[in-house]
Amino acid sequence: MQRIRKFSFTCLPLLVLGLATLSPTGCKRDPSKSSGKGISGGLADAGKGMCDPNNHDKPFIIEWDATDMSSFESYAASDMVMVHYEGCSLRVVDTCRNDDLPGSFGTYKPVEWTSGSLEALNIADENTLYAKLPLGQATLGGRVRSGEKFKMEYFVAGTRTATRSKVYTGDLNQVDGCEDVTHFVYAYNLGAFALGSVQNLEADAKVSVFGFGGGAEKKSSRQADKKGGDLATCKSDSATEVSGCKVPIRLNLRKLTDGDNPKEEEDRAPDTDDSLNAAAALEAKLDLKGEAGERVQSAMRHMNAGDGKKCLSELDKHDKLEPKKKSTDPNSGIGLYRAQCLMISGKCKAGKQLLRKSYEKSQGQNMTPEQIDRVVEATASMRCQGGDMSNRDKLLAAYQDLTTGAYMGKKDKAFCSKAYKTAKKLIPKVKPKDEDDSQIINQPKALFNLVATCFVKAGECQAGFDAYVESFPKESTKDMDDEAKKKMLKSSFDSSFKRCKDKYK
Repeated sequence: MQRIRKFSFTCLPLLVLGLATLSPTGCKRDPSKSSGKGISGGLADAGKGMCDPNNHDKPFIIEWDATDMSSFESYAASDMVMVHYEGCSLRVVDTCRNDDLPGSFGTYKPVEWTSGSLEALNIADENTLYAKLPLGQATLGGRVRSGEKFKMEYFVAGTRTATRSKVYTGDLNQVDGCEDVTHFVYAYNLGAFALGSVQNLEADAKVSVFGFGGGAEKKSSRQADKKGGDLATCKSDSATEVSGCKVPIRLNLRKLTDGDNPKEEEDRAPDTDDSLNAAAALEAKLDLKGEAGERVQSAMRHMNAGDGKKCLSELDKHDKLEPKKKSTDPNSGIGLYRAQCLMISGKCKAGKQLLRKSYEKSQGQNMTPEQIDRVVEATASMRCQGGDMSNRDKLLAAYQDLTTGAYMGKKDKAFCSKAYKTAKKLIPKVKPKDEDDSQIINQPKALFNLVATCFVKAGECQAGFDAYVESFPKESTKDMDDEAKKKMLKSSFDSSFKRCKDKYK
């Protein structure tokens, strides 16, 4: 049976921006079912009372890597983004959308670009960490408690704002997959940021230590622990370089509003102009009318069920009925679905080509070529199945499978083992495209936590610990003797996976 991957965002000590988690869920919201884990993983007991989303409705997403960023941009390209936000934990609920009618909850307006300026945050203690970077608790909390100090520099180049100011719980009850949604992303900032450890906050206060604008002296510039985009390009006039200053770096979250949407009540009134206009506007988005429309809807159902061949067959039937709006035409809007069905059916290369052209036609004014490439690659990692997948496609798909097993639903040991084996085999073979290819450069460094979480979620503590030790970054333990290394790894594993304590050797 073929499988469909859904991206997920979570907070691990991962990569350039970390790995974000998603949760597949049902429709009725039940906060009691929340795991309390997500973009920040588990909380330190001492910090539970300090993480209040009511006080942090504009969190920086310092834990997302390039794949997560692309997945977010793909989601936001056609739908409002829904999340579960609790404590220091944030999960994007990818399943909370209507695939038959993209944008039915709302969409985002074009980016409003601003001149911007360099801003900085100093993290000298744990209280400041919780106050300024609550989603960084899992990866930075231990280091801050041990005395490390951090500086973050960021530049906001623009903002995308939602087309609606409220989302009602009644809206979400109409679509399966919205359980646990607590907030929606009302807006998000684009730009670049860099965060790293510093020795002396006062000494570094007057200079950019991460190369902002390309003007920092080499002696003061340093490698960032985490980064999003490229601060050095944020003052550039080159269109190619400026794309490095256009990645999502911060979210503006709003709580759901209880009750039914007043507008929905109007839309349900059978004989009013408002009702007729609303229905016509929704149907016009895809123009899914008559037999041709039924074929597209059937194709989407087969796509979501993982049956690429039946999906393509239904789209072929649609194309005969609507020769001027063929699914093979990137201008039709339906090409987005055909592209994914091609990927599922084993034609990954053709699917990526059609998806790229479709996004160029539909989103070319809102997305840079680099952003479109990232979205296409993220979609391929979720949809491509065998066939002509490249080693890079297979590696990213393995990462996505591990993320699915770790944060989207319990899988078995065989599932985690297969994805882990693929990742280990392909990591040495897949070379980064360039120095900014963070998902290939940095994801191997985070593999230890991701694969361990997949195994632990499957109830396999021993396999989780073994994989944790095997894939733990070697450079972090190179100066330790065997006894010190073993003690450190066990302590680290126990801290991250409390449920496994005393359940492995």
